[in-house]
Amino acid sequence: MDNEHKPVTDVAAGNGTPLHNEVKTRVLVVDDEESVRFFLLKGLRKEGYEVDAVASGRAAVDRLARAPFDIVLTDIVMPDVTGLDVLRAVHEMDKDAVVILMTAHGSVENAIDALRLGAFDYLTKPFELKELLVRMDRGLARRTVERENRKLRFFVSKQLAEGSKEEGLASARREWERGYIEDLLRQTRGNVTKAAEMAHISRPNLHKKLRALGVDPHAFKR
Repeated sequence: MDNEHKPVTDVAAGNGTPLHNEVKTRVLVVDDEESVRFFLLKGLRKEGYEVDAVASGRAAVDRLARAPFDIVLTDIVMPDVTGLDVLRAVHEMDKDAVVILMTAHGSVENAIDALRLGAFDYLTKPFELKELLVRMDRGLARRTVERENRKLRFFVSKQLAEGSKEEGLASARREWERGYIEDLLRQTRGNVTKAAEMAHISRPNLHKKLRALGVDPHAFKR
């Protein structure tokens, strides 16, 4: 793995020593099974994510109220506060957060309901860590696209108000491309190959865009 999610602090080692100023991807694990929490804490911390874990939906809602998370991995069937309740709470606090449901075979229908409510994806237990990592990367990539689309709409409105239609659209598109590519490079720590895969373009084409936009991928290496 490219360790593209290397944390700012040495969370995996448990000493919290600051390493650099980049913001790391924060993950909240919600599951009432201790073995699942241990598996995800160990695996995701090794991959460089900052991970927190709670044993109930109620504890998850409390934690979400105190701090934001980029990704929430939650079991669906839990006593008292369910995974669907956690999903609703997440989207009330941060509509951009990526929510991935974890479900047993018997509750797949609940997972499909969660997708309709805005969850990004779901996995059926048991699953391999590499499968989860792929879903998480896809979720973060989609979040980046959605954020940049909002920026694009803002830039278009702003530029059209300030100049000609053609100049406004060209300027807005350039700003959107720059922001989108820079977000991908932040997520991949300047790894152009990985960024190209997430953007679904070839590596040479991404290099051309980097040169045209004046973006240096080395500036995003941590």
